[in-house]
Amino acid sequence: MEKNEFNFPLLKKITIIIFSYNRHKYLVSTIKYWSRYGVKVLVLDGSDTILNDPCLKVNNVKYVYDPRGVYDRLLSSTNFIDTEFMILSPDDEFYIPSALSSCIDFLIKNPSFSSCGGHGIGFGLSDFKKLTGKELYKNLKNYALDHDDASERIKKHFLNYQPTHIYSLMRSSHWREICHYVFKKEYSFYSNYELQVEFLIMFSGKSKIIPNLMWMRNFILTPVAEVNPNLEPNLPIKKWWYNKNFKIEKLDFLERMKKACEQLSHNQSQQLSKNQIVKLFEFYIHGNFLNRYFFSPIRNIINVLPPQIKRIIRFFISRKNIIINKNKILDKSIFDQAKRLESKGVKVDYKNLNYAVTIIESLFANKN
Repeated sequence: MEKNEFNFPLLKKITIIIFSYNRHKYLVSTIKYWSRYGVKVLVLDGSDTILNDPCLKVNNVKYVYDPRGVYDRLLSSTNFIDTEFMILSPDDEFYIPSALSSCIDFLIKNPSFSSCGGHGIGFGLSDFKKLTGKELYKNLKNYALDHDDASERIKKHFLNYQPTHIYSLMRSSHWREICHYVFKKEYSFYSNYELQVEFLIMFSGKSKIIPNLMWMRNFILTPVAEVNPNLEPNLPIKKWWYNKNFKIEKLDFLERMKKACEQLSHNQSQQLSKNQIVKLFEFYIHGNFLNRYFFSPIRNIINVLPPQIKRIIRFFISRKNIIINKNKILDKSIFDQAKRLESKGVKVDYKNLNYAVTIIESLFANKN
């Protein structure tokens, strides 16, 4: 396959930020994947050892070895991005270039939008070591957060939360401001930077999920956690939010989010007070769990039940999900899942998908 076989001129407007930690095998494969398309690649490698591989000699790849934590590395990304758009990428996952090109085109034509993403397929292995696939986030058809009021966008997103923006295409100018406030301080609750980034992307502008297959997410490998030993990385946000031991940290968190909103706001009336930020995060903390599993009439009934009964309901739902999640991937092939997406009106670029699957198979199909 020739390097320039796939020609997407708009990809020159994007930097793909790959963050990696002690997984050079997968990192090398991902770099080689992107070298085919001429897109700018920024690799932020925090591994114990530096990577030495011919793939780094490609002109469109900028490799930065930085054995600090992921917060420091992501903060440093702002020093290297000179493109109009950017997107984050783990070192073992893949985007479909034609879909990225469509996202860029959408953001160019719609300046009030801050981010744009597409549909996804998770890939796994069957008991017979065959690649399988599963549709990600099934409620994304026609999904748009396009209210003019930022607080309404955030409220809608947090009430029906799906992490659809942190791995979407973003404007680099917004990413720089978000980095400055999010990655200079780590907090003690689980997924804190994901929620902060999701919140601030929604604050900075509207968002859209286009009907294209864009993201190939890895369900085979366990995500590598770069744990700060001084924090409690598995602490749920609800326990952190109401625990008096974290009162000072929470006040700092709210102040930092408020300043970030002030920096991102181009309209004085769109700025948020601390009380408004509190209410918006509490939509996530209280509303998201029930919204994921129940229709509105049932939610309304559950909401008036005593706390003890709510806890029992949550317990049984959690147990059910543990059982379900042990086998996240259905026994369907990636291409079967792609056809299923097509039947829902999602565009699939099979030429690009075939190449991505070839790379995935070379890494995982014979995994023991």
